[in-house]
Amino acid sequence: KLQFLYLIAFNSHIHTRHPPMTPALEEKLHAKGKADAVAQDNFVRKHDLQEFESIQSHGGLGLSLTDKGLLLNVLGHFSAYLPSALCVLGAVWGGAWTWLTFVVGWVVVPIADLILGADSYNLTEEEEKKFAESVWFRVVTWFHFPIQVATVTFGAYWVATHDLTWAEWLGVTFSIGTAEGFGIGCVHELIHRPGTVDFVSGVLSLCWSNYGHFWIEHLWGHHRNVASPLDPASSDVGDNVWTFVPRCMWLSFVEAWGIEAKILKSRGKGALSVDNRILQAYAVTALVAGAYHQAFGLAALPFFFAQGFIAAWIVDNTNYIEHYGLRRKEVSPGVYERVGWLHAWDTPELLSNSLLFKIQRHPDHHTNAGRPYQVLRTYPQAPTLPTGYAGMIALSWFPPLFWYVMDWRVALVKEQEREFRATGTLLGNAYPFPDGAQAVYSFDTEADKLFIPADYVVRASSNQPAFDQYAAQKEGRRGVSQYGRNRGSRVVALLALVLAVLGGAAVYGGFGATVHVQTDRAVRALPRPTLFDRLGGLEGIRPLVSSIYAKHTADPLTAAWFEGKNHPVVEEHVVEFFAAGTGGDVTYTGRGMLDVHRGMQISGEAFLAVQDHVLTSLAEHGYGQAVKDEVLGILFSLRPDVLPDLKPIATAATGSAVEAGEL
Repeated sequence: KLQFLYLIAFNSHIHTRHPPMTPALEEKLHAKGKADAVAQDNFVRKHDLQEFESIQSHGGLGLSLTDKGLLLNVLGHFSAYLPSALCVLGAVWGGAWTWLTFVVGWVVVPIADLILGADSYNLTEEEEKKFAESVWFRVVTWFHFPIQVATVTFGAYWVATHDLTWAEWLGVTFSIGTAEGFGIGCVHELIHRPGTVDFVSGVLSLCWSNYGHFWIEHLWGHHRNVASPLDPASSDVGDNVWTFVPRCMWLSFVEAWGIEAKILKSRGKGALSVDNRILQAYAVTALVAGAYHQAFGLAALPFFFAQGFIAAWIVDNTNYIEHYGLRRKEVSPGVYERVGWLHAWDTPELLSNSLLFKIQRHPDHHTNAGRPYQVLRTYPQAPTLPTGYAGMIALSWFPPLFWYVMDWRVALVKEQEREFRATGTLLGNAYPFPDGAQAVYSFDTEADKLFIPADYVVRASSNQPAFDQYAAQKEGRRGVSQYGRNRGSRVVALLALVLAVLGGAAVYGGFGATVHVQTDRAVRALPRPTLFDRLGGLEGIRPLVSSIYAKHTADPLTAAWFEGKNHPVVEEHVVEFFAAGTGGDVTYTGRGMLDVHRGMQISGEAFLAVQDHVLTSLAEHGYGQAVKDEVLGILFSLRPDVLPDLKPIATAATGSAVEAGEL
């Protein structure tokens, strides 16, 4: 009887909502209790405990930061801004270095995660109170938005004012998109916080990534429907990331619009009112795009929208791995059990959790959405990914490999879930997670009430679980965390890693510059568009020459040489010459340069005026500095033919004679 009563209470505890008790429902629960009692008697574990232990242990060096005090933990999260710094360095160095952040993010960080391993420490109640009350964990996040604006603005300026190869343009764009994608850890934290500075910073950050609806769907859609077919951001077994992400992007927007319409309706306003925050967000994005166009020209816009798309892709690619294959139980049509610790994948990797503001301690976040990032907890009995988010996202780009790594893990988690429902234990031990639950939490408590039933919220009695996993491990019990094993060998491995890094740095100091030069030369040897193509072909050159010719005929220094000429013919010859000289497949039909200019007595001052006409017209037509420099170089190469009768110019300061080329 006690077992029967426990099972009824347990099932009521995990359900999404509690219908009013009626005789029919009481009879149904009685039958359910009997069925669960039978399930408990019949439950047989299909997998050996060693298989569960293998996915709980992440190996690596087993380093930890969470237990090192408040100051080091705050400083550790400043590492989140290194990707942005690498973007600037890569762009300035040019060539293959433009891909620096992309390679570091999706290759170096996953490898480092595997080496450094997991930080599995959970704060004590006293430590948690100290961390939760510290403003410095918020201060770290406030740096994200200004650094993001500076990075994206730098990228827009760089691609618009430098003559990049297509590979360099893609490198800058994908690197900055990667940096902004990594920023989702911070943005995710900001939109969950009730503070005005935090929340507004998070929303504005999404506007710079062209994904301004995300926060609405995330707070009141994803957190309500997670790990169910109702959630477009929760992937199922067999989903392919290349089809999942585009579908998620579209359906998330549709759901966000419906959520915002419901909130506005509850406040007596229409969906298309000026208070619609989705419309406001995309209006901000349009203003940002307009500002970049005004400041840097049309060339900045493809970059701006492309980096935003890449960042948004990473956001929903992250959703793909966070809940892959996990599903809540449907307790009645369209109603699912309350969100809990078995409905999101956890990964305690030290490095990526520092970079991503512990978003990877995801089961605790979804079970207790109000907990700030610095006090999130990790437990090995929760569904556990084999490595951090960076490695899992990169792995998901190869669907067969991702399925090979993940599908059997999903099967293990589902077995854990069956055991939990049948016996109230996990891997033969007592409930290993802290109590308390609140799946939906935001700055807007009134909106929260529209999307979360009252029985979704359970006040926690402690930040610690009743089951002491560390004591169980010391007792040698099976099915508990294996994080602490092989500590001695990990220290030796750490020393070896430090020596390898120091040795590599010393070697790089000897030949690093050579490698850089060789890499740069290799990239510059790749095919690149001709100057003719970069000027827009004849379609771009004709209006440019027309502008230059108009300045020639209007400037007193040069106008005399064009008097009485057949202007359409001369202008067409200039178009042909300009096109042929910049690499176009165009035949010049005019006379030779030396023949044309001999006897014209063109002065150095007039030649400088010609250069000014060309450079001014290039600027008016939106060409960058690299194109200007290349055209100017061609003009200087023509100086002997254009100035065969060059007369020296006396400088105003000294009266000495110099040539125009020296000026």
